[in-house]
Amino acid sequence: MPAQKAPPSRTRNTPAEPVLEHFYTVAEAAIRLGLRKPEDPTTTGEKWLRDGVNKEGWPCHRMARQLLFSDSDLAEIAQLHRNKKDARSRPRPSRTPLQRRRAASKPAPAAA
Repeated sequence: MPAQKAPPSRTRNTPAEPVLEHFYTVAEAAIRLGLRKPEDPTTTGEKWLRDGVNKEGWPCHRMARQLLFSDSDLAEIAQLHRNKKDARSRPRPSRTPLQRRRAASKPAPAAA
């Protein structure tokens, strides 16, 4: 019986085997990213994902007229938004000037 040949190792001429990842629909991707809870019937987070793909060029796959996200796509989207500051995120003052004036002009409550 002849000895079996070992499969050729990966070289420049023999690429690695393709890996099939798990794919998620937009609704499943929103749940997977934690944008909404599984029991939530709303579409929270789905528009954000669609807009990101269409306007910002986020990674995704389009198969059978569906927008799908793989595990690596979701990881890359999460990495893009790691500690990202929103335009609305700035330190908020504890009190506005008007609130400070009103608090200063209020008389102290009487002791009972």
